[in-house]
Amino acid sequence: MARSDSSKNPATDSSKKVAKAAKAGATPSANVGREQRSLGFPLAMAGVIVLGTALVAFAWGARDVEALQPSFNDHWHLPYGIYDCQEDSFLPPLTDPARPNSGIHTHGDGVIHLHPQSSTATGNNAQLERFLEAVDAEFDGDDALTFVDRDALREEGTTCDGEDVVLQVARFAPGETEPSEVVTDNLGEFRFRSDQEGVVIALAPAGADIPPPPAASIETAQGASPNVLRTDGLQNLPGTLEQNSIGGFNDDGVLVDGEGNPILDADGNEITQASIQAEAEAQAEGDDAEAEGESEDTESDDADG
Repeated sequence: MARSDSSKNPATDSSKKVAKAAKAGATPSANVGREQRSLGFPLAMAGVIVLGTALVAFAWGARDVEALQPSFNDHWHLPYGIYDCQEDSFLPPLTDPARPNSGIHTHGDGVIHLHPQSSTATGNNAQLERFLEAVDAEFDGDDALTFVDRDALREEGTTCDGEDVVLQVARFAPGETEPSEVVTDNLGEFRFRSDQEGVVIALAPAGADIPPPPAASIETAQGASPNVLRTDGLQNLPGTLEQNSIGGFNDDGVLVDGEGNPILDADGNEITQASIQAEAEAQAEGDDAEAEGESEDTESDDADG
């Protein structure tokens, strides 16, 4: 007679199978959770890197505008000319509409006066188009230069000595008669880089000789107020230079603040280049006389000894 196996319990086996299935079914979702947690940190770091890169790029862009010359304390004078090969001569200097501008303008003297009034005229923003805006002129693309008081200079249909012409801008280092740079594209973005450099807008065949600015413009620029602000001889100026927000000398040689207002000394008088120079020379003479007196006293003491 066969003995029955009482050790097997159908209910127990079923509960074990259910528990095993539940455990197996829970594994995929747990893995997904772990994967999500493992991806979260790299994604967050990637976001930080992207944001940081963007901030660095922005900071460098801002630095270019503020830190590069010309800056708010600069006062440059650049002789310029507009040369037309059809006439083989320069056009008359552009006139000054006498209205507010970025600080890049002219007085009708053949000179670009550059003393920035805002960041639109500093650093990389000190461009030729800012000057043209101030005199009611503009580039029509890179093919023409238009004015309100004279005929435009246009490449189309124009030749010189039988050659097609190109509108171009040439840069001349101070005192040089050969251009250091000639550009034919993005003319409005031509950037002013240093005091006293010459700038010529020329309508001429590609590769043609471009003359430097007219001699009268160069002479006027050289005789204008210097870019470097002298700080010797300012003993009568109340406070510090920073407190007075010194901007430089205006075209009359008067020391002005960043908004162009004359700065007065302790006696209420305007401070000019001439007065600063005179005071500095007087102080230097006084120092020399004092040093000479001390030397004589020393010699006298030696003789008495």
